[in-house]
Amino acid sequence: MTGISQQLVWSSAERTLGEKLIHVEFVGLESNHLYRLVTTEARSYSLRIPRLEPDRLTPFWQYLQDTFGLRYGTQLSNVGPLLRAIDDDGILQTPRPVATTTVGAKSAYIFTWVDGTSWESGEFPNTRQVHERLGRYLAHLHQRRYQTFGTFSEHRLDPTEFVVRTNASLQNTIARFWTHRPDLGEWFDRHAKTMNPDVFSGHLSPIMPDFGANQFVYRDGALAGVVDLDSYVIGPRELELAGVELCLTRPQDFRRGYEAILSLPRFETFRSYCRFWILVCEAAGDPDLEKFLTSNTYFD
Repeated sequence: MTGISQQLVWSSAERTLGEKLIHVEFVGLESNHLYRLVTTEARSYSLRIPRLEPDRLTPFWQYLQDTFGLRYGTQLSNVGPLLRAIDDDGILQTPRPVATTTVGAKSAYIFTWVDGTSWESGEFPNTRQVHERLGRYLAHLHQRRYQTFGTFSEHRLDPTEFVVRTNASLQNTIARFWTHRPDLGEWFDRHAKTMNPDVFSGHLSPIMPDFGANQFVYRDGALAGVVDLDSYVIGPRELELAGVELCLTRPQDFRRGYEAILSLPRFETFRSYCRFWILVCEAAGDPDLEKFLTSNTYFD
């Protein structure tokens, strides 16, 4: 159940597109209520309706607001610079923005549809081709260097502020959601508070902090497109790479693709800190801290 009627989606989309629809399909619910639209001319679109209220964010989206200044619900209207960067590299397809509209009282965004098979697991398919292309895709984006961090529309934050802003958000999230886990507060006091901010100040690029295989689509066994654009920000590549490492099934193939363009950084300098952030802001259930920090450690 989405709480949004299909009839309302149908009428809003037809009014905005100026085209008749023959099919409206609810696809899923993650960052957005996601629908597929098909017109009488056989054109396909996606319609995305942000699912959260700005004053009731999840820990992850609250972190992006606290640390990067991302205003939830508006980010899909500012993806132009990201799409141009991905297009320039020519490795993956992306949905193209078509229109901004409303469905009832909610903002909604219509994009072109990228054909491909979705992948529900967070881990990437166990193939060389997928991992090498993924490595090349990330390295090409990481070649785009910035001096400051933030959102694509406004990235003016000094990199020395990254750890301070992250720690403030983490401390608030632990106090709100993890009071039953004193081990997290203890780890924060011992390690997060003493994290060297210089680790994250040297390489700012376009990154997807909630990285996972289910943000992409696949065709003929290959990585074909990136379809979830909501969380992209300008930030330290280390934050993204720490999440990527957790999702790999063929890490050496990923390394081969990435290092054909850029050298990987030293994961031991940032892995634990970034994984602690992932656990606090994104982890489901009640994971074991030590296991979460040390599993799937493929890179030095």
